Amino acid sequence: MTVDTPPRPDISGVQRARRLVSPALKDNLQVYIPLIVIIIGLAVFTNSQNANFLSSGNIKQVLVAHSVLGILAIGQTMLLVAGQFDLSVGSMVSFGAVLTAKQLTAGVPESMAVLIVLLVAGATGLVWGLLVALIRIAPFILTLGGLAVFASAAVTLSRSTTIPIPDGLLWLQSGSLIGIPTPILLWLGALVVGGLLLHFTRFGHRLYAVGANEEAAFLAGISVVRVKIIVFVINGVLAGLAAVVMAGRSGAGDPHVGGGLELTTIAAIVLGGASLAGGRGTILGSFLGVLVLGVVTSSLTFLNVPNSYNQFVFGAILIAAVTVTATAELRRRRTNAKRR
Repeated sequence: MTVDTPPRPDISGVQRARRLVSPALKDNLQVYIPLIVIIIGLAVFTNSQNANFLSSGNIKQVLVAHSVLGILAIGQTMLLVAGQFDLSVGSMVSFGAVLTAKQLTAGVPESMAVLIVLLVAGATGLVWGLLVALIRIAPFILTLGGLAVFASAAVTLSRSTTIPIPDGLLWLQSGSLIGIPTPILLWLGALVVGGLLLHFTRFGHRLYAVGANEEAAFLAGISVVRVKIIVFVINGVLAGLAAVVMAGRSGAGDPHVGGGLELTTIAAIVLGGASLAGGRGTILGSFLGVLVLGVVTSSLTFLNVPNSYNQFVFGAILIAAVTVTATAELRRRRTNAKRR
């Protein structure tokens, strides 16, 4: 007498799905999906009130207006992943824009002027990295001092006036490729390079290791000093690129144009799921965070909300982002403790 055993259910598909949706990807999707919903929902609502909101012209304008913030967010994301800060990037944008305008009005070729700004910004990042990595100065205090230094340098170099660029950097003001303005192309190019570097290279993995546990990374054979120096240099070069884009986009070197950008950048990154404690953050998340701020800012304008409410909305978004990130981190720690 034989007993027929029921066929076992085929769970290979379920297992494959679970392997595809790793814990890290699941955590990231929990950040990405709400941001995408906010972007689409707010854009659709604003467009229902003003049909010009989702026009191609306005979409390009929003992206161009936030290209500088987007470029800064790439370098700052890498820094936060490594557990570092740089509060001087806003004033570096101001100083770099003034330096660019000053050189162009003096007859310096565009390529040379751009290269000098990138070198100055990269050298500044190198100094920050050396001081943080070798002397162990707290990056928050160090770069806060740098913020004041470069803000003062921008005002001094420009003599407190905006320096117009009548004929320079036209490729940034009106240039485009297949209809996409140059500032957006530079932002997208930096996104691709930054994403590949952070998520698909050994250096990027080391950034996460250093940010998660610096001592453990050192014991694992990672040169923590080298990693910190390199990431500060990368952030400095990107700040220099953002300064050039700002000067070209506005057609002038304004000594105050970068004021507050450092806090807005951190807000976008935290909104995108990065942790201020280090070890967490993605380029895509920061990109979505920048888009949220861009859509919110543009929506307030299209909905005729008074400018006095802009800072209130920005502050509320930052508080909400920090609260959500902290709650998610606490939940993650409790889950890990239960598994142990």
